[in-house]
Amino acid sequence: MKSKIISAPFDMQVASEVIRDGLGVELLADGEVVAEVFRCDANHSLVLNTFGNDIPLVEIERLISRARNRLDAFEDGTPLPVSAE
Repeated sequence: MKSKIISAPFDMQVASEVIRDGLGVELLADGEVVAEVFRCDANHSLVLNTFGNDIPLVEIERLISRARNRLDAFEDGTPLPVSAE
């Protein structure tokens, strides 16, 4: 599958996902979700998904920063994983 280079004005939104049991911060371009940081309460994971899109690093850094600020601890109170730095 060939990746798609995304270069548009970007926006972000927080979205709850019942089926995947979690909460995410989504990166949007032209109204389409092109990447997300997703907090899964079922397995205590925090992942970045770009859905195969090539996205400028500065936008990924903004997305991760926003997710760190907006996503609280997992539903059971367990804190989110932190960077090893």
